[in-house]
This record gives sequence, structure tokens and C-alpha cells, in this order.
Amino acid sequence: MLDVLTVKFELTTLEEYSDEALLAELRRVAAIVKTPKLTISQFSSIAKVHGSTLQKRFGGWKKALKVAGLSERIDSGNVAKSLDEALKAIARAAQELQKSVLTLQEFEAHTGISGASVRRHFGSWRKALEAAGLNQSLLGRRYTDEECFENILTLWTHYGRQPIFGELKRPPSVMGPKAYVRRWGGWRAALAAFVRHVKEAPELPQQIETAKPSKVEAQEPNAGGAPRSISLALRYRVLTRDKFRCVTCGASPAKDVAVELHVDHIHPWSRGGQNTEKNLRTLCFKCNLGKGATVEDAQQGAPVDGPLAALVARG
Repeated sequence: MLDVLTVKFELTTLEEYSDEALLAELRRVAAIVKTPKLTISQFSSIAKVHGSTLQKRFGGWKKALKVAGLSERIDSGNVAKSLDEALKAIARAAQELQKSVLTLQEFEAHTGISGASVRRHFGSWRKALEAAGLNQSLLGRRYTDEECFENILTLWTHYGRQPIFGELKRPPSVMGPKAYVRRWGGWRAALAAFVRHVKEAPELPQQIETAKPSKVEAQEPNAGGAPRSISLALRYRVLTRDKFRCVTCGASPAKDVAVELHVDHIHPWSRGGQNTEKNLRTLCFKCNLGKGATVEDAQQGAPVDGPLAALVARG
């Protein structure tokens, strides 16, 4: 039986950016969001265009709501009146969202409370989180080019396709859009830089596998002289070659985002396996775990029959 993948063809951006199209998108989101007031953070979290575009086009968020006929959704008074009220709101949002790391955007979208009022009370969002006993989001950190590229590869592997701009705002991304806009001027330019990097970078052991070895393992060569770590560029080439699917069972994040892909040594690294495309393949977490257990049984002298024997024979 053929495995048919149902694909939902739907644009994640607007076809055009006319005033009418922007206002129509604003009304569409307003119908989805059930809170009495509609904040720019709530809009941006689910819309096909960022709220800042509407701000620039119509001269402000409140003016955009008025032009769209949504004056009643303007948030003009939902602010934290005191330090105690702000702390309670932050703690409540973190508990309801089950997060120890809370962004200002998440706080505003969940509570409808203006982040400006919270920052005014504490001086900054970081200080507000510290007062509430929470951690600051990592999204404001400055990252190296390699860390930015690593994040792109994580997303590409997670979704089984080229990631889109909006996916930087949610896990498994560990950095937000600003990191890419600040460094490359835009998401498309960042993707182009990533592709150039993985195509031009030499196959050096600069990055580690999904199942991370210890620092000692990463630096220590095996019997064949190869470090255990696999470069980002090489991992990308292997994943692309295998079409972001497990070569054993066919599992793919494109069908199930819960699938976790690893780049695995066919001939085990512990037995002298080399970091070459011919000796690397894509496995899902379950198949990689099963392979590891099989190899361990074989090393201990346990009898291995059937398909497992063939797997062990391959390395």
C-alpha cells in the first residue's frame, strides 16, 4: 500500500500587502482571538503579517484597529497598577503556560497586560523576571554565526523542510528573528548565508551530533583516527541526501513533528568508523536507540538473528 502524505497547501504570508489585505487580516485574527482587547503581540503570534507592518502603514496600532472598525478592541487601560499586581500576573502566566522562561511577547499575548507598564515598574523585563523568580528568555542573546546556523539546521531537521520566518518564534528554535535580522538584514539573506556555509565549509569536526558526546569524547579520536563530532555542513548533506527521513523505517518530521532525527555512523565510531557521507545515515531516535542496543548485545556475545543480524553486520 502506498503511503500517501496529505499536504495542506496554505500560504503563511499574505499574497499582497495592500491596505485592504492588511485590514482583512486584522479582522480575521480579531475573530479568532477571544480576549476583549487585541494587542499587537496577540495579532503577530498568529497573523500572516507582523503587527509592526500595520503600525507603519496606519500610523500606529490603535489607528489600525480604528480603521478596521475594531475600536472596541483597543487596549487603553489594561496595565499593571502596582509591583505586586505585575509580579502576580507574571507568575500566573508562567504557571499557566508551564514555562520557566517567559518572553515579554508571551506575557502580553497571554495576559493582555501591557508590557510597557511592567517595564515601567521594574525598569526592564529582565528585572521583572528576576523579581518574579523566573529566567530571562534566551532570545535576546547575541549568538555567533555558527550558533545561528546550528539553529537553522535544528529547525530544518525538525520540520523536514526549509524553515519559515515565523517558526523562529517557537520551539525547537532557541533564538528569535532579531538575531538573524540584526546579522544578515533579513531571513532570506540568513538562509542564503546558511546554504553557502554548508556547501563551502570543509568537512571539519566543528559541531556535535544530536546525541551529544562529552567534551572528552568529542575531542578524542577513535581507533581509526576520526573525532566523534560531525560538522554541521556534513550533517546537513547527509540529512538532505536522505530527504530528512529515517533510512530504516521512513519516519519523517514532515509527517510527524514528534520524530527526532539523528545522523548516525553506519560503521560505529567506537570501532573506527569515519566521518564520511558513505559511513553516515539518517536514523530516527527509535531506530538509532534500537541499533545501539543491538550493537551492545553483539559486543557482549549475545546471539543475534534475523534482520538484527544484518544490522550488526553493517556496523
